[in-house]
Amino acid sequence: MCLLVTQSSTSPVLSNDWLMDFYSSNSDGVGVMSAINGDLIIQKILPKSAQDFIDFYHANIKGKNCAFHLRMKTHGDIDLENCHPYEVLNKTDHGMDLWLMHNGILSTGNKADISKSDTWHYIRDFLRPILSNNPEYAFNPSFAEIIGKHIGSTNKFVLMDHDGRIATINQSAGVYWAGLWLSNTYAWSASKSASDVPCQSAKQAKAQAKEKPQKYIPLASHPHAYYDSRVDDYYDGEYRGASSYQWIDGDEDDGFTYDQKSFFEDDFYCAIDDLERAQLYKASTLSFRQAQRFANQFDQASFFDIAYACVDGEIDEDHFYRCIHDFAFARECFPFLNRLSDLSYANDGEIA
Repeated sequence: MCLLVTQSSTSPVLSNDWLMDFYSSNSDGVGVMSAINGDLIIQKILPKSAQDFIDFYHANIKGKNCAFHLRMKTHGDIDLENCHPYEVLNKTDHGMDLWLMHNGILSTGNKADISKSDTWHYIRDFLRPILSNNPEYAFNPSFAEIIGKHIGSTNKFVLMDHDGRIATINQSAGVYWAGLWLSNTYAWSASKSASDVPCQSAKQAKAQAKEKPQKYIPLASHPHAYYDSRVDDYYDGEYRGASSYQWIDGDEDDGFTYDQKSFFEDDFYCAIDDLERAQLYKASTLSFRQAQRFANQFDQASFFDIAYACVDGEIDEDHFYRCIHDFAFARECFPFLNRLSDLSYANDGEIA
């Protein structure tokens, strides 16, 4: 997963609700890069709680022209070195401080040192050799085009130099919301108002920032049924991203008129079609029964989050396929699943 965000000094301050939402799916490290008086300032933290991230945000991110990154581990150890950003160039050797943040999974190899991330390897093997003798090329549109094609649109880079200049690779694959640019819609509770164009006014940005993230709230009488206040939007046929999926209980006494199993089955086959269109043929062979088992062990939203992370290139199809079949491996890869295990059904995986 991971979430990469850029903002200006005039971007609205995010509420604690949104900060906790960001952190809840991306808790393996936070970093920020900004420039002050010709110096590139890099700050990183391994937060132990959402409050640690909230405090870090208010001390180091709020009100700054900056880029910040929340990590969910896919490759490499969980440590400060593997927190984004990473150094690409430095003033001593290249005449420019240039650092990079990345969202996505690169297929260019990381076997040389498995303790390091795929981003670290890509910088060493590709970006540093390209830019060492021509640092200014990092801000040339042709560089963004070439690198964007090489890494694929499911990967996004943000580079910043000591003067605060920013180059965003595959920017069009992200979204704009509340005066921010965000790299995806699946690693946070993406708002309905998120758009592929920037906010048109400061007033619009502030209004969006005042929204509340929509959480999955367990119904007291049915601990495995969930209601999402965006449900009406979903029924109206709007694609809300993976985070908008919710459990639907068939008991009409709770006001639900849709059968849970058939609703999930329809969306499962849509996801399979998307995997096949992405030429992820092994992933697209997943059976509905296995998807049911995974959804019952964790929740529906998590199944679709991980499926669309595969579609978007955040994880490869072997990784996805094993996660869906091996729950222990899935928990290791996606720690947020550990919080959902106690919601699993007592039966062997059939949806009631």
